[in-house]
Amino acid sequence: MQYFRRLVFLALVFLCGCANVQIPTSDVTATPPRPTIADISNPTVPATLAPSDTPIPAPTIVLPEGGSITIGVIGNLNLEFNVMPSLVQDAVFESLFKIDPANGALKPGLAESFQVSNDATTMTFKLRPGIKWHNGEALTADDVVASIRAFSSSEFRGRPVTDFGTLTRSTAIDSQTVQLTFSDGYCGALTSIGTMKIVPRAVAASPNFPKLTPTQMNGTGPLKFVSRTNDQIVFARNVDYYDGAPHIDSWTIRVFPDSAAMRGAFSNKQIDLMPGTLDDYAALKKIPDANTLRVASDSPEFLSILLNLDTTTLNDPRVRQALAYALDRNALLNDIDGQATLVDSSVLPNNWTYPANLPRFTYDVAQAKRLLADAGWRDAGDGVLKKNGKPMQLELWTEADDPVLEPLAFHIRTMYAALGLQVSLQLDDRPGWVTRAFEHRFDLLLLSRKIPLDPDQRWYWQSDQNKPNDGFNFGSYANTKLDGLFKDLQHAPACDSAARAATSGEIARTLVVDSPVVFLFAPNKYLVAQDRVFGLAPSPFAGDYWNLNNWRVK
Repeated sequence: MQYFRRLVFLALVFLCGCANVQIPTSDVTATPPRPTIADISNPTVPATLAPSDTPIPAPTIVLPEGGSITIGVIGNLNLEFNVMPSLVQDAVFESLFKIDPANGALKPGLAESFQVSNDATTMTFKLRPGIKWHNGEALTADDVVASIRAFSSSEFRGRPVTDFGTLTRSTAIDSQTVQLTFSDGYCGALTSIGTMKIVPRAVAASPNFPKLTPTQMNGTGPLKFVSRTNDQIVFARNVDYYDGAPHIDSWTIRVFPDSAAMRGAFSNKQIDLMPGTLDDYAALKKIPDANTLRVASDSPEFLSILLNLDTTTLNDPRVRQALAYALDRNALLNDIDGQATLVDSSVLPNNWTYPANLPRFTYDVAQAKRLLADAGWRDAGDGVLKKNGKPMQLELWTEADDPVLEPLAFHIRTMYAALGLQVSLQLDDRPGWVTRAFEHRFDLLLLSRKIPLDPDQRWYWQSDQNKPNDGFNFGSYANTKLDGLFKDLQHAPACDSAARAATSGEIARTLVVDSPVVFLFAPNKYLVAQDRVFGLAPSPFAGDYWNLNNWRVK
């Protein structure tokens, strides 16, 4: 189990004290969310203003139907279901729910409606009528049940695809109705099981599953599998796709061993589009702007400094809050050319659960010093904060050679030194750094963590996840109130979204005030395309390819 959890962590990467805690000022006025969905029209001539200030409309571009596109991804062409490139999965297979690209809420997908019992132990899904697999056969409830049973089976031979929680039974009530039963309320299943890919019953029951043969690449999605060669898969548009047939006829996905090889192919116009991360930003900047489109969106992850509450100095919430006030996050943002969004929570600002009155830590060195003085840490005249004659000494750990984390760590150390703290920077390679995180052997840990689609983030913060060498609560954080809130999140009556959003907001407020972590920002991710591609609208929630059926090429 320890080995598996570390593999999961690598794939993702990534108690209130009795002292009088000063709560940071709340911003009662909701901050308008930063737009993340771009309507890209790619006008060849930008709109301008005439001297009379009368707007000149941008020229209308009429794009033809059809054409072809080649997309680059990093990975391999293994058709094992849960390790194949996510674009391949998303293009061919679908889920009971789609994801709202603007705020991450669930929307009807293969299921047109659902009901949840008041105790959140029974969920019933009604399938959208008329959905067909690519081979022309009808989607039925038996397919959904077979998929859930195959993926949740204890004999499943692949990497787990989702969290099934307390699921005890899945049943096809009739050809269009699926019912799930849980031993305990589990609202998170609406997201985890609701966004799991559905495969035909015959595929789920196949002895080779989750490995698929080319003929088993039979889904309900916008693209149909055509062929596979050494480094690419070819798809054709699904003209019968219920959510609107794609405009582009032929789709080729080329797989590259690394981002450098993919960028080389893009520069040579061998591919039309590729994804990128903040780690790639320096290289992406070198691609000539002419004939190139870059579309940025937030990544579903947050950079933060995790505080280890096993460190005696950090047991005092005033010290933890001071560490947040002492950081000039805008200066840190400048270190990465502004390619991120400041965050005050482990939830993105435009998520459907984000609270309007979330407290924020502004850069305030004077307030940081006041809090530290209240906690007994004072400057005796040598610029070093001491308590009972001993300086505050902390180790800040992060991953060596990480193009984002390592430079930020140096700047963070400098900011803390200016406050009078003795912070030593410790770097380790990825395996060593991950081992140290699981063993809770750090004071401060600069890291990036994935933001799950569902508001349930108990893996990071709940006290029963405080298990060295096993759990993901690396900072040994414990808060009885927070534990109760996570329970409420799973047991919301009928899994009401408003109730869950309110609970999620209270979780976010509790984390800000108790400060077991210093939140920094959500880094950008990118779609980089040749200028013949239109309609890109990457989302931190629905992903980069959620609207590929609306893309066009010229």
